[in-house]
Amino acid sequence: MKLSQLLTAQSQQMESSLVRELLHYSQQPDILSFAGGLPDEAYMPDFPALESVADSRQYGPSEGEKALREQVVATVAERGIQASVEQTLITNGSQQGLDIVSRLILDSDSMILTEQPTYLAAIQVFKLQGAIIQDVISDDEGMSVAMMRSLIEAHQPKAVYLIPNFQNPAGHCYSLKRRQEIAALLDEKGILLIEDDPYRDLCFEEVDRTPISSLLKSAPWIYMGSYSKVLWPGLRTGYLVSCEEIAPYLVKLKQATDLHTNRLGQNLIASYLATGEFPAHLEKLQRVYKAKRDTMMLALDKYLGDLVQFEKPAGGMFVWLTLPEGVSSKKVLADALEKKVLILPGTPFYPNNSENFDRNIRLSFARVPESKLDQSISLLADVIKAQL
Repeated sequence: MKLSQLLTAQSQQMESSLVRELLHYSQQPDILSFAGGLPDEAYMPDFPALESVADSRQYGPSEGEKALREQVVATVAERGIQASVEQTLITNGSQQGLDIVSRLILDSDSMILTEQPTYLAAIQVFKLQGAIIQDVISDDEGMSVAMMRSLIEAHQPKAVYLIPNFQNPAGHCYSLKRRQEIAALLDEKGILLIEDDPYRDLCFEEVDRTPISSLLKSAPWIYMGSYSKVLWPGLRTGYLVSCEEIAPYLVKLKQATDLHTNRLGQNLIASYLATGEFPAHLEKLQRVYKAKRDTMMLALDKYLGDLVQFEKPAGGMFVWLTLPEGVSSKKVLADALEKKVLILPGTPFYPNNSENFDRNIRLSFARVPESKLDQSISLLADVIKAQL
């Protein structure tokens, strides 16, 4: 029997993640990496002492550890989302959350709307389910509401997937007006919102971060968060909070997927949050990453200000560059790597080809030491100028 006869059509069409393929480069000490959305381990707190952590040796509930779920409920309540512990599911990173949600709602004739560009790992998951991904033009205030309406009325998509706060990869943050308009449209049409919010705590300016989920009156919703960007990504701990009707189905899928998320990781995070040290930790991260962002902005202005287009993000980890006409992001990747600078081309962030398909690169300022940012951008500028 040929292997192709064993594999599903979706499996045969799977593409590997460029970020994951490049990860081994970013872990080499001589590489200056802008590629991954990796937090800076120099600013990660120590793990709590094991003596202070709840016993994690036995199997646990599929929904997650109660102590951590209660902390998630309190956290999202501060953001305006009222939910119960029963509506809260702890996942093996927010990536598993995307996988579970996709399995719940998407199949080969389903359409899902996403931003243009959007998170590349979400594209992978949606495509694996065989879904039709329709990307929607977005600006610095968020997804186009007019185009959303047109596509919803024409195709009746299953869901809309959004990253409203410091979007990956473009870095923009939705305006309150755009959030309200999107919520009103989803209520009117009864479309499911999948709201991904892993970067909201990395906020450097006064901007609105109201969850769109909190503005909905009748439309179904799923709100996703993660501890990976602000604590320990190696523990792979995220969460889903959803409307009451959807929550039981998510738990059943979690049961079938892996029984439950790693208990020790959950309890380490719950124990740390219980110390009360987390707010001060977030303030430190905000100071550190803001300083890195500002240094990168200065370097981009200095070396590439007249050649590339970019916006100053109000938070998050990423700067989205539009390259000059005729410059290929894929060639920039190859040439910059020869200079020990690693970048991520924009191509995997577009679910469908567009006129800008090969004209963007995403730069993460989070992990590169601030002292090396100017040098790194100078080297990158030399690569870009050499293509002109």
